[in-house]
This record gives sequence, C-alpha cells and structure tokens, in this order.
Amino acid sequence: MRINLLEISEEGKLFICNRNTGDLNDSLKDLIGTTPYQSEFYIRPLSSGAFELKGFIKTEMAELCSRCGLDFKMKIDQEFTEMLMPDLGQPRDAKYAKANHVSDMEKGGPSVYEYSGHHFDAGEYMHEAIAISEPLTPCPPRTAQGDCSVCLKPVDDKPFSYEDPGFEKPVSPFTALKNVKIQ
Repeated sequence: MRINLLEISEEGKLFICNRNTGDLNDSLKDLIGTTPYQSEFYIRPLSSGAFELKGFIKTEMAELCSRCGLDFKMKIDQEFTEMLMPDLGQPRDAKYAKANHVSDMEKGGPSVYEYSGHHFDAGEYMHEAIAISEPLTPCPPRTAQGDCSVCLKPVDDKPFSYEDPGFEKPVSPFTALKNVKIQ
C-alpha cells in the first residue's frame, strides 16, 4: 500500500486497513498468513515535507512456545508514533551521532522513518512494525493459577528442559584402554 503524501490535506487523513479491505494483505502474508488484522493510522502534514504518523496495528502471529514447544497464537498490539521525513541520502564522507548503547536512547517522543520521493509505503512499515514486536523467546500468557495457557503446566515450579532422553551418554575414548593387556 503506497500512499501519495502530496494528496494528504492540511487536516490529515485517516486510513483504516483490515483483512477485508486487503490493502496490507500481500505485505503481511509472510508474517501472519491469513490471520485477521486491524490497523488504523493517521497521517498529518507538518512543515518542510515532514509528516506525523500515529496509529496502531492489532493481529495474531503463529509462534512456538519457548517453554514447551507447542504452537500458539501470539497477540500483537503495536502502537506507533513516527515522524515521516524525506530521505536526504547520505554522502560517502557523512558523519552522524548515535547512542552509545540502547539504554542511552531517550524513550519518549516519536521516532523517525524516512520515505522516498513523495510516497510512503505503509505495507512495508506495518510489516516491520509487526516483525520488530516479535520477542526473542515467545511464550503464551499465564492462566490465573500461574500455569502456561497452552500446555497448562506450572511455569514457576517446573524447570523447562529440552534434554532428549534418547541420546546415549558419551563414552570416553580411553575406556577401550582398560581392556588392553600388555605382556
């Protein structure tokens, strides 16, 4: 879904996308498949070619539980506030400042997303918003008793182990020397 930013009025424009409108279906197919989604975002022009982007996307993503390895649907509820800035390019000898560590970065305020020409690719942006919200170790929510909502095993009491009992214990290569008799 490419949005022509020159067509957005001073008041801004609200976009509503879901599985039925089909605007983002192709862009999100590899992440969520045919799972329903709901996205609303508002684009408002600012000064000098910049735009404000505010909105959310809600969907579910097929995942494997990092505790028990069973399939589950992880809820994605991602809100975003961005400043859309025109891509100015970067000369070869450019210098820029960045945070020393992610903990040094400020948490408040919008982040910046660059667009090319006068089009904003909302499908690409939503794809990245969903992908970045995927945790490293996905796990389903707990029940009221503190159990895993997929396998219903207690999470706090039982350590989750992935050791396969079918493997043989390693044998030292020197055990064969015990049976050798020197004459």
